Amino acid sequence: MEYRILATETIVSLDSYLSHYLSENPDAQIIIGCDSKNRDSETVYGLVIVLYKEKKGGHVLYAKQRVSRIRDRWSRLWREVELSVALANELQEKGFPKAKFIDLDLNPDPRFKSNDVVRAAVGLVESMGYEARTKPYSLCASYAADKVC
Repeated sequence: MEYRILATETIVSLDSYLSHYLSENPDAQIIIGCDSKNRDSETVYGLVIVLYKEKKGGHVLYAKQRVSRIRDRWSRLWREVELSVALANELQEKGFPKAKFIDLDLNPDPRFKSNDVVRAAVGLVESMGYEARTKPYSLCASYAADKVC
């Protein structure tokens, strides 16, 4: 996937960019999130990496993925989880620090439709050794990834 800096839309080589950024900001935490939207005949996924520095905010990198429209809500939301976990695993395998959180754009409140995916998604994320955050605490997925979509 092609990654860009959210603030400038500059295309970056993810590995070299992360290496450089984290060497200059060793206290930065990696937070990963994903959101999706159905548009016309396609589903657009926005995958974000937030390099968060306590009390200083986050630096956002993102990638978009377009696939044929996924009509089934559960499958579309589950793919968000799969993309996030795959990215977290890929970064860790390459020697980057473990993601502090994987933010899920899912709502644990039963009044919301994404609720039916929450338990399975949190279970997957936690079984992979990451900490999952859901709404209203999943700021990366709820805001940064949503903006990308």
